[in-house]
Amino acid sequence: MLKLKDLIAKIRFLFFYWLTWVLLFEACRLLFLLYNFKEAGNYAPVSLLQTFFYGVRMDASMATYLVLLPCIFMIAGIFYTPVLSAKLFKIYTGILLLPILIIVCCDLFAFNAWGNRLDSAPLKYLTSPKEAWASVSHLPVFWILFFFVLGYFLILKYFNYFISSQLQSTKTSQHKFIQLLLLLIYTAVQIIPLRGGLQLAPINQSSVYFSTKNFLNLTAINVPWNFMHSLNQQSGSTENPYKYLDNGLAHKLTDSLLFQSAEQIDIIDLEKTPAPNIIVIVWESFIEKGTHISRNGIEITPGFNALKKEGIYFSNIYCSGDRTDKGIVAVLSGYPAQPVASIIKTPRKSAKLPTLPSIYSKNKYNSSFYYGGELEFANMKSYLLGSGFRRFTSKDDFEEKDQNSKWGAHDNIVKDKILKDLSNTPSPFFVTWLTLSSHEPFETPVKTVIKGKDDESLFLNSLHYTDSTIYEFIQQCKLQPWWSNTIVVITADHGHKLPRTGKQIDDFKIPLLWLGGALTKNGIDLPTTGSQIDIAATLLAQTGYDHKQFKWSKNLLGNDTRQWAYFSFSNAFGFAEQGKYFIFDNIGKIVIEKNGEISADDLNKGKAIEQLSFADYLEK
Repeated sequence: MLKLKDLIAKIRFLFFYWLTWVLLFEACRLLFLLYNFKEAGNYAPVSLLQTFFYGVRMDASMATYLVLLPCIFMIAGIFYTPVLSAKLFKIYTGILLLPILIIVCCDLFAFNAWGNRLDSAPLKYLTSPKEAWASVSHLPVFWILFFFVLGYFLILKYFNYFISSQLQSTKTSQHKFIQLLLLLIYTAVQIIPLRGGLQLAPINQSSVYFSTKNFLNLTAINVPWNFMHSLNQQSGSTENPYKYLDNGLAHKLTDSLLFQSAEQIDIIDLEKTPAPNIIVIVWESFIEKGTHISRNGIEITPGFNALKKEGIYFSNIYCSGDRTDKGIVAVLSGYPAQPVASIIKTPRKSAKLPTLPSIYSKNKYNSSFYYGGELEFANMKSYLLGSGFRRFTSKDDFEEKDQNSKWGAHDNIVKDKILKDLSNTPSPFFVTWLTLSSHEPFETPVKTVIKGKDDESLFLNSLHYTDSTIYEFIQQCKLQPWWSNTIVVITADHGHKLPRTGKQIDDFKIPLLWLGGALTKNGIDLPTTGSQIDIAATLLAQTGYDHKQFKWSKNLLGNDTRQWAYFSFSNAFGFAEQGKYFIFDNIGKIVIEKNGEISADDLNKGKAIEQLSFADYLEK
């Protein structure tokens, strides 16, 4: 008679195979904490241990997905023993282990750069492999690959040992019906860990959230599960996941926030300068906190800080999103960023957006766009080609000797090209310049000024380089005959984690400076709370054009304009008003950072903007 242990041999193998995956995911969480030891060091050991306790549900769910096919193998093996070949299980394990470890490895660097666990968002950059490589080439690629390969083969060797030692006991040919029944029951029961328990709703990221400290919640997430879930969410769903409020209330709050009258503070004399030239400089990763610091007595942005005294500086401005593709749309279309999507990735949607260059081009402006890299990066080209620009200058327009950056041509090369072209460009003109030198890997073509090999020093040094380039650009512009009829707007495409301040809000606060001979006011610091998306309405209003079609953008110089800013990133959003702000996590449905007294009405304002702006994105 067949013993019980023989009857359940297949189930025992499946269970311990599943448990091995769970333990591997727990080990990956430990690796994540060790890699981010500086941030992890801010929390008590008991809090860090809780990430393992709460995160195991998601680990178990992911492991169950991986074991479903082996369950089928076992069922088939009852009737066809060759299916229970150790070789088959080893191949299956080896195939699965590779992408899982790649995701885990990439997540370490993604979190360090962006502050979020890895999801499917970076996949869009793979369409531009050269630019993707430029973003990571500063990393110790050889050692990363070495330890990755070593880790892969050591883990696979353990799996292979386990499979070889345990699989033989499952090849019994007796009591097939009983074995089949037990395996079917066992497989059916897997729905419980797969869904994360017996609760009504299946497991999601919020299921493992347990703290008001976002780092702890993010640590509890199983990153392969998060990546696959994100991939599934990006498959074209038309459901709005941010429907927090009744639509009537959401519209009422949003209309109130966006209300603005026609009266404004005029900073341009349109009678004297009816069609001023416009230069918009979108500075890669330019962060407001970087303008206040020095390293070893060296000011990071001395040029920009000097220019602030010559123009109108908006000192309480926030970017709209966390990527360049979102920032360009925010500046040129006054359109808010989406938490888990980017409208620029869907040309049929982005084609419906109003744009500044299209308006100015229709009014006889010579419009041009300058970027030292490839326009195809992050799918920007499809948006820019339809945005109204009449001329483009990008990487391929520079001589090979001038393509001295991993991204293409450094900022000083592009600066010289713009100045040369503008000397032959009839006024009025609308020029947009997207810089690139302060992007990873933070390389510069000149002698290092801010010493240090750590990421923060490299980043600050790249800001210092671009600062000197833009300052020189402005000084050269002042010598041109068209300067007296020109407005220059300097802002950022998005913020940056560096330098770390301990406050996430600081990662989204960016500079906004207006300069130029056409301005009637200068040397002014305006603490108006606003956003990158407000540049469009403000610029159009100041140059005498209607901006109603830019419905999300408000005139920062309007007399009755409400002061607020909304930004979004990786399934979270922030909302700032005068003297207070909060950052809300959409997964955990909690405020993860705040300052000042935040009421339910304040929360509803931010939720209304997120709800309706994402609904607008879905409807396009």
